[in-house]
Amino acid sequence: MLEALCGNKNIQKILLFLFVNSRCYGTQLHRVLKTSLTPLQKALNRLEKGELITSYFEGKTRIYQFNPAYPLLNELEQLLKKAYTLLPAHEKREYYVVKEDLTILPENGENKTQLVLKFWDKLSDVSRLLFNAATKSKDESGWNGKGKGEVFVLKEGSDILIFNEKGTWQNNRGPEVSFSNAFRWTLDRKAGVISLEHLRRGPDRPVFLFHLAPSGKHSLASIDSHLCGEDTYFGSIHIDRYGLRLNWRVIGLKKNEELNYYYS
Repeated sequence: MLEALCGNKNIQKILLFLFVNSRCYGTQLHRVLKTSLTPLQKALNRLEKGELITSYFEGKTRIYQFNPAYPLLNELEQLLKKAYTLLPAHEKREYYVVKEDLTILPENGENKTQLVLKFWDKLSDVSRLLFNAATKSKDESGWNGKGKGEVFVLKEGSDILIFNEKGTWQNNRGPEVSFSNAFRWTLDRKAGVISLEHLRRGPDRPVFLFHLAPSGKHSLASIDSHLCGEDTYFGSIHIDRYGLRLNWRVIGLKKNEELNYYYS
């Protein structure tokens, strides 16, 4: 799609990957994009030499990101937004990576089922919520702020949980306001997945978001993207001794946001 402008497909892939994930490193691109490492490294060097991206080291790993001083960064973002929204759904999913879980995915079905059940038990005990939203765009109208609240969990049998969330939200530029949300989590023991629905239209008209399946020893991730008009939603949820962290990534022509929910 952008190959004619970028000069080659590897440049296009790197720019889209950075747009979705904010940062990358060579072997990660090689693994996720299923492309030979050498041409990817050449493309990264070309982009850095042109000052479109910059790099730094984390230990021995060279990390790349967009150069915040690049004068056409805002225009590039708008172009990449448009290009991304035109991709087929399965290709959109390929560019999204689950953050911070580098552990190996459980090999057999039994271990995966145990992991899903571990998440389910943790979801059942949730009572509090903290969250923050941060735009990845230079457009000041994006979501930026934080909130907190209580979660009232209603159990409908052994495989359905209703989260009724109430609390306060404050945009970085505005006053504190009240919010309420309702979500339905459903456990499919046979398939080994947990589905998530939004109940803003009521329990009889749920908005399906995505199925979450094991993606590492400490995480579940959306199997497919959720499309809402021109917007694409991805999700992943991580577990630790303190609780659960649900990460949302939202990309569309007018949206480029990331939200983190902390359940405890």
